[in-house]
Parts: sequence; structure tokens; C-alpha cells
Amino acid sequence: MTPYKLELVVTTALLFVMSALVIWIRTANVRSTYDFVKKETEIQTLKKESQDLRIQLAQLTSPQKLKKLSSELNLQAPKFNQIYRHTPKAGAPHP
Repeated sequence: MTPYKLELVVTTALLFVMSALVIWIRTANVRSTYDFVKKETEIQTLKKESQDLRIQLAQLTSPQKLKKLSSELNLQAPKFNQIYRHTPKAGAPHP
């Protein structure tokens, strides 16, 4: 094999390897970008869901809602003698 043919074969092989490497890197980049966008969309969806749940919690625990519910169920505020406060004995372990 002449030096020119050897140089041509080596150059062609290097060009092929470098082309394959560039294609592999670009494919990995596209795949990573796709995964990133998918995760970003998932984060936005979860943030919206979290916000909706916080709004729902605020609505369900609002004083107006609780007052209305208590009147529908004929509930009254406890009297002072109905309230029991537990005080642990001295030296007793805390739960």
C-alpha cells in the first residue's frame, strides 16, 4: 500500500469516526432537550395542581364555609365546662 492510499484510508476512517461521533452527540442533545421539556411541563402541571389544591383548602376551611356548615349540622360552640385540656404530669415523658 502506498503512503498516499494509507493516508486516504486513515483520513476516511477518521472522517467516518468523527461524523459518527457528531451524530451521536447531536442525537444525545436532542434526547436531553426532549427530556428537559417534558420535565419542565410536568413541573408546571404540578405547580398548577398545587396552587389549585391550596385554593380548594382555603375555600373549604374559610370561616364563612365552616360557619355555614356548622349551622347546617346544628352544631354549637362548646361551653367552657365542655373543654378539656390535658396537662402531662411532671416527669412524665412527652409523647
